[in-house]
Amino acid sequence: MRTSSNPPRFLQLSRVLVALGVVLVIRAAVLAQAVPPAEQSAAPAPAQDTSATLPKLSPIDLFWKAGFFIWPLAACSVLSVALIIERFMALQRRRVIPAGFLPGLKKIYNDPKDDREQALRYCEDHDSPIARMIAAGIRRMPRGYAAAEKAIEDTGGNETLKLRQNMRFLYSLGSVATLLGLIGTIAGMIKAFQVASVMGPGHADKLSEGIYEAMVNTFAGLAVAIVVTIFYYYFIGRIEKLVSEMNDAVNDFGRDLGFDANPDEEAAATATL
Repeated sequence: MRTSSNPPRFLQLSRVLVALGVVLVIRAAVLAQAVPPAEQSAAPAPAQDTSATLPKLSPIDLFWKAGFFIWPLAACSVLSVALIIERFMALQRRRVIPAGFLPGLKKIYNDPKDDREQALRYCEDHDSPIARMIAAGIRRMPRGYAAAEKAIEDTGGNETLKLRQNMRFLYSLGSVATLLGLIGTIAGMIKAFQVASVMGPGHADKLSEGIYEAMVNTFAGLAVAIVVTIFYYYFIGRIEKLVSEMNDAVNDFGRDLGFDANPDEEAAATATL
């Protein structure tokens, strides 16, 4: 699976739309707080210190003010955390390439014919991606080193796909979170403009409900997308490193078994298997 360093076009477009929505909401807030012409001619009221009574909103309060679309965003964040934890567990080196597996296998697998069944049982007892790769080669060893090497390559391709499991889903969660943040922003803008059109531009308390909804959805969507993107590329690098280490380990094991022998030596070595 090849991954591109550039995000999809629809994701780039969604980010542009989110930025545009933020600008429009801020403009609406400024217009809502403008003083009507009738009030501009009146004498200015004495300034009041409202800092002591300014309400402090907790994240939970902002969550409840964010409207409907904060709920699917919350679901995306929970799924993202679950997938990140699952990938951290699955991509541990000890699960993919156990430290003592190859040294133990070399001790019991000295003769391709006599030690074949014992080596296969050892691979089954130490189940891991590299164990399954080498077991596939040992099973095909009676057909020659070339067939065994081909079996290892095919199994290695399948094991690489397993290591990349759930990666597409993780990446899609970041894209969906961005789009959900965009649609939540637009919903909040619609609510804010409805208040402004019905009540006029002097009701900041009512207008703030739509602005809260828009801003919280924008923040939540971008926050989920940023975290998912960081972990996605981290796991891609981790997978590539593990695949490279598996290839090196299998190549070292193959050289010890004589996979680099010339065709005449190979035919002589496997003639009696």
